[in-house]
Amino acid sequence: MTRIRILLMATCLLSPCLTAAQQPSCDSCVGVNGQTFFLLRHGVGSFSSVDRAKLVNQRLNAMLQASSPAVETKVQSTDVGLLITVNGQPIVSVTDADADGEGVTRQALAERWRASIDRGLQEAGHVRSRRTLWRRFALGSLVLIVGILLIGLLRRLNKYLRSRLELGRERIPALRLRGLEVLSAEKLFRIVGRCLLTAYAFSLLVVSLVFALLIFEQFPDTQTYARQVALWLWQPLVAIFRGFIGYLPNLFFIVVIVFVTRVVMRGVDFVARQAERGVISLEPWIHRDVTHPTAQILKAILIVLALFFIAPLIPGTGSTAAKGLSVIIGLMVSFGSSSTVGNLIAGVVLTYMRPFQIGDRVKLGDTEGDVAERRFLFTKLITIKNEEVIVPSLQALGTSIINYSARAHTAGLILHTSVTIGYDAPWRKVHELLIRAAERTPGILKEPIPFVMQTSLNDFFVSYQLNAYTDQARKKAMIYSELHENIQDSFNEGGIEILSPHYFQLRDGNASTIARESLGKDHEPRRFLVDARTSRDQQAVEVSAAST
Repeated sequence: MTRIRILLMATCLLSPCLTAAQQPSCDSCVGVNGQTFFLLRHGVGSFSSVDRAKLVNQRLNAMLQASSPAVETKVQSTDVGLLITVNGQPIVSVTDADADGEGVTRQALAERWRASIDRGLQEAGHVRSRRTLWRRFALGSLVLIVGILLIGLLRRLNKYLRSRLELGRERIPALRLRGLEVLSAEKLFRIVGRCLLTAYAFSLLVVSLVFALLIFEQFPDTQTYARQVALWLWQPLVAIFRGFIGYLPNLFFIVVIVFVTRVVMRGVDFVARQAERGVISLEPWIHRDVTHPTAQILKAILIVLALFFIAPLIPGTGSTAAKGLSVIIGLMVSFGSSSTVGNLIAGVVLTYMRPFQIGDRVKLGDTEGDVAERRFLFTKLITIKNEEVIVPSLQALGTSIINYSARAHTAGLILHTSVTIGYDAPWRKVHELLIRAAERTPGILKEPIPFVMQTSLNDFFVSYQLNAYTDQARKKAMIYSELHENIQDSFNEGGIEILSPHYFQLRDGNASTIARESLGKDHEPRRFLVDARTSRDQQAVEVSAAST
């Protein structure tokens, strides 16, 4: 009950300030101590309405400063018009122009002004009386005490809130948005503490200012200044409130646009999720693999359209400063993000080309690895060495893209390796050994069966290429390693060396490099004669020459 009484008393004391604050300030007003008696709209002779009001106010203040509390006002007729006097002293004359401006007769206007002056001076004299001053001093003291008590209450409330905040410091969670930590628990604690401190300082300032104005309002000498300060504070608040009320229709439109955009975006997300799961089919317009990026593009377009409709409804967007700022931002974006825009467009093109999917083993330029992440701006690859490589979309679009996994599960990926064997080894035997090595290798498919191609007949050796099918593209490196091991074992078991021989030979009957199976059992290598002569005698020597 005590707090309610204090608030009611403060409201009653504040009402004169607010009432005075609502009164317009006027240079042509006639009055004393901030109280307006009437308004002079016309001048007299060389005196303008403002000069005339200043002269009348000076006369009224002089009468108010007189020691005699009695006030006697009269209306007298003169050559100029009707003259209003106070205690025999002329104050203001009422002319025909004044009466015509108010729409009444000159006598009625003079009587109205006289009554206002009489009532105003009586009230001003009463205000200046000693008893009234003592009562106002007591009331001002009461206001000061209430203000001090309220400030003390604010201090205790601030200490209580800060102590509660300190006790719950360990229980404050981090601020997360979809799994991403936006603010840590420590930073959130500091922000809440600063908000409490700011609110406390602002409350102290408001309470101190309000009660200071209430105190100065109680005394005639400071009443005018208090009301002027209250007017300075009240007018911005009224302007803000009126601006807020006037902005409510635009705010309603913004809320509706945001709500509709949000609903449509959720609908796009729902359709995309159902298409990814295979519940609905959007083909042939949108393939199942690109439903998610297509949904992202549609949501981006919806956000841009929503901003396009919201921007004119935001206060200040049509100002010259906002236009200049938008031009500066546009220039910064155009000059600083050319490569980003290029990567974005290339990412969109790659998305709808569908050259690879998440998990595929691909080769982008010189980089080979598994696709771990695909975005409009880049593609992330994990190499066989567990290296993370970021390939920009513009670079990926400008180079060759090899996808090892695209047909591995349907037609099979062909792994191929080459060996070079001399002409002395039967080619059928080489084919048999290579196919045997492929069949021993884990990861090589039995069907289709491996096959061998002789890619070239060189001067000293033959190039054999082994081709084998696999459906495990991501294990390509390990399969190659085991295949090479099995090729070595198979050729060792078959007694054929994996080498590329080079020959220095005389082709006049020396042994042929054709396999013995092809020459026949009766074939004998031809020999040739070499004559060796000395200086003493000539002797024919039959020499058997063998090729080396």
